[in-house]
Amino acid sequence: MKKYILKRALLMIPILIGVAILIFTLMYFVPGDPAEIILGTTATQEQVLAMRDQLGLNEPYIVRLGSFLNKLFLHGSFGNSYIYGTDVGAELMSRFPKTLILAAFSILLSALIGVPLGIRAATHANRAEDRISMFISMIGVSMPNFWLALMLVLLFSLNLGWLPSSGCKGWQYYILPVLANALGGIAGIARLTRSSMLEVIRADYVTTARAKGVSEHNVIYEHALPNALIPIITICGGRFGGQLGGTMVIETVFAIPGIGAYLINSINNRDYNAVQGSVLYIAFTFSVVMLLVDLVYAYVDPRIKAQYVGQSGQKRKKVKEVKADE
Repeated sequence: MKKYILKRALLMIPILIGVAILIFTLMYFVPGDPAEIILGTTATQEQVLAMRDQLGLNEPYIVRLGSFLNKLFLHGSFGNSYIYGTDVGAELMSRFPKTLILAAFSILLSALIGVPLGIRAATHANRAEDRISMFISMIGVSMPNFWLALMLVLLFSLNLGWLPSSGCKGWQYYILPVLANALGGIAGIARLTRSSMLEVIRADYVTTARAKGVSEHNVIYEHALPNALIPIITICGGRFGGQLGGTMVIETVFAIPGIGAYLINSINNRDYNAVQGSVLYIAFTFSVVMLLVDLVYAYVDPRIKAQYVGQSGQKRKKVKEVKADE
């Protein structure tokens, strides 16, 4: 298992290098000039050229790419923001807790509601509960989260005045963003849970457990659910990893200074260093989360852990056999 973790961690390096080259190339060819945005519309052409020279934007592509990769992988720096003048890495770290709170509570709410809803639909397949649950899920999947966010603000902030509409000064500021962000997740998790549970509860070992007189509650939650968790964990981990990279729409609507809002502002201002740093941060966090998801697989399903251990054991056995032949 340790070798597997090390192997996966090492595989992140070429992934990050590829992402770094790709996002740098995209930002190099994207229209717009950061120097003009910094100086404003009243700046002369000489001032713009001087600012471009100061920022290093007049260098050839290969020189700028080499400088970027050198700073990133040898010095661990994303550089400074063109617009704000602050260190991009420090800015991302200061915004990360706000994004983490939003992502964690959103995925937690999605799982707490979506999994039981999917189980209920699967155990009452083709009945009223199933149709109602799937109808609600279809509505949740179909509603854009930015529209839902605006409707929640309109209802609970403007009309009722119960909750704040923007900012993150306290726990109450996260209620509406979490609700808006979680609804799509609830619908997706419920539908996947239903599909996964329907496959499992028709298996022979579930029928055998029922024949032995095991209670229906134990059949569902001790026999069926653990074997249906793999796809559920996959979708939860994928959504959590993506949300850790910043829920751009939700953070923008509710004015939460997280990773997503920072990335959107950086793109609008052609802040190359900030955009590149944000995308690389998103790629890194997503890779880490998916590695953790794989480890959770091994914890939930012992067969997967045995597979990892078995592969390592077979390799060691082959090495010993080769040495013995020699």
